Amino acid sequence: MKVFIMTDLEGATGVCGTWQDFNPGGREHERARRFLTRDVNAAIEGAYEGGADEVVVLDGHGAAFSIIPEELDERAKLIRGRRVLEMEGLDSTFDAVFAIGAHAMAGTQNALLPHTLSLSIANIWVNGIKVGEIGLWAAIAGTYDVPLVLVTGDEAAVKEAKQLLGDIECVAVKKATSMYAALCLHPNVTYKMIKEAAMRALKKAKEVKPFKVKSPVELKVEYTKVDFADRIASRPGVKRIDGRTIIAVADDIIKAMALAL
Repeated sequence: MKVFIMTDLEGATGVCGTWQDFNPGGREHERARRFLTRDVNAAIEGAYEGGADEVVVLDGHGAAFSIIPEELDERAKLIRGRRVLEMEGLDSTFDAVFAIGAHAMAGTQNALLPHTLSLSIANIWVNGIKVGEIGLWAAIAGTYDVPLVLVTGDEAAVKEAKQLLGDIECVAVKKATSMYAALCLHPNVTYKMIKEAAMRALKKAKEVKPFKVKSPVELKVEYTKVDFADRIASRPGVKRIDGRTIIAVADDIIKAMALAL
């Protein structure tokens, strides 16, 4: 069984504060990297104990240098560096996707650092369904007939995942008390929780249906500023709805995102 692990930083164990706190140069940057790498290692360990024979991890935060390679479980392969595609390396040879360190979509209440892809985006809809990064990842995976079977992150991210994808395995590693603060579980506790959830997720992976978006895919993006939409609206195949909102239609979600984002 082959597992693809998509990662982000905001939803990792113990990570909180502003982006300036934990992005490169921030006072919490190195600690946040260790927290994320530890969460990913828990998922890798659980995956192998759950029956995986290959695990590929995508470093998915920012410039994609958040995971510490020398501290990563040596059984896994790591994709790092600025990527072309949102889920670089994923294809139909995989059997399951994990999302480790996820956060809630832009505008979510009681969530830690909620946003969708970047601070320039207010909202995204896929075929009329409002989604965040979790939904986009699930849709991309669904294009390859691969189910998203595990999500870890803050409590709001877990709630979002279950509302969209149903009764998949989820681990809430913290609960936001404000946009920049959270009540965090101890890393030793979350390591065990993530490992056990990964094992359970793989054991029932074949029962989880991929999140498939019907073609043609309509991707509507509301940007936070008019000038952001100005740049996108000039692209062939993109329709402008209002000052900040555009729509792109394509055969699949991957092509639609290439047009609209």
